[in-house]
Amino acid sequence: MSRQYFEITEAEALIPRLAGLMGEALQLHAHLRDSIDGLGQSGHVVNASVLSGERELELDDEDQRCLARARMLFTALRENVETIEGTGAEVKGLVDGLLDFRSWRDGTTEVLLCWKLGEPGIGYYHDTHSGYAGRKPVVGHEFTNRRTEATNAQN
Repeated sequence: MSRQYFEITEAEALIPRLAGLMGEALQLHAHLRDSIDGLGQSGHVVNASVLSGERELELDDEDQRCLARARMLFTALRENVETIEGTGAEVKGLVDGLLDFRSWRDGTTEVLLCWKLGEPGIGYYHDTHSGYAGRKPVVGHEFTNRRTEATNAQN
């Protein structure tokens, strides 16, 4: 899949839709964790290969129902994340509702516009390696969906 780049206004226009999807993703993830924890308390190790059905576990009826629920939640969560990422946003955190949008700061430097569920809009960005801890305010910069021609000519 090719990377999509956003002007800040393009990314912010997606926030209302993505806020709903991220809210659903957080709920699905929490329920999935509960199901996995329940199976863990019964002594079962549940990972992606178990959740995807690639590997089976020997379970009693109650744990089998719990695994079936976990697999349903896992599938729904994967579909939800695929829908989000289909917009060009990148899911960075299902526990805290973090999304990034690739952009060009001032048309020259590749960065990630950073949005967290509950924030009214995109107020921060970070470079491609620093993550959430390296967030800086967007104020004073222009964020575009492509490099400026002057930069392309130099590279």
